[in-house]
Amino acid sequence: MKIPAINIRYILIFFLGAIVFQSCTKTTPEEPKVIPQPEPEKGPDPIKDQTYVYSTESLLEFGLYQNNELLSSFAQSDQDKNFKNRPKYFRPQAMTLKKDSLFISKAGGYKESYKIKWEKEDLFIYQDQDKDWKHFATKNDKNEISLNIALYNSQLKSENSNALRSGQLYNPSSINEILSDKSRAEMKTIWLKIKVIYVPENVKS
Repeated sequence: MKIPAINIRYILIFFLGAIVFQSCTKTTPEEPKVIPQPEPEKGPDPIKDQTYVYSTESLLEFGLYQNNELLSSFAQSDQDKNFKNRPKYFRPQAMTLKKDSLFISKAGGYKESYKIKWEKEDLFIYQDQDKDWKHFATKNDKNEISLNIALYNSQLKSENSNALRSGQLYNPSSINEILSDKSRAEMKTIWLKIKVIYVPENVKS
């Protein structure tokens, strides 16, 4: 039995129309909603490739101690008598920070370098001997770096000897850092602690 050609044409038109209708009525799938994540809190901007230079200093402690007790105080004019030029040569003249490193320049061409890290506004240096981090300096809201340094001369007298010891420290918490349990009762120490301020090199007046 032959199907008329006109009927086949109508069937094809109907079939194609149904396909087009279905494709037009299909709904586009919704894109998954992206939930915005809260931005992490920003810490202080790290100091990168910045050189700080010596600006000012002030006297914090200067006296004769025994067993962590102050026996007498000295005036600032007594520094030369007790320490000569040691503060000048120990105090950094310039400090350059480059990512995780600190480079220190001192009078006389002396150089030091340390691995560093920041914790908020506090600068820490890594000490290889102790294999630990030590608080070194602090940055204030004026973009200045404050560093405490200490110098000392100790004398331990006994019946048979007279032992002398001298040294210097970055940012000591107290004189206890140099006193041992065995010697603190008999040892007398002249202790000098100075606060030094450093400013960015390009803004120094």
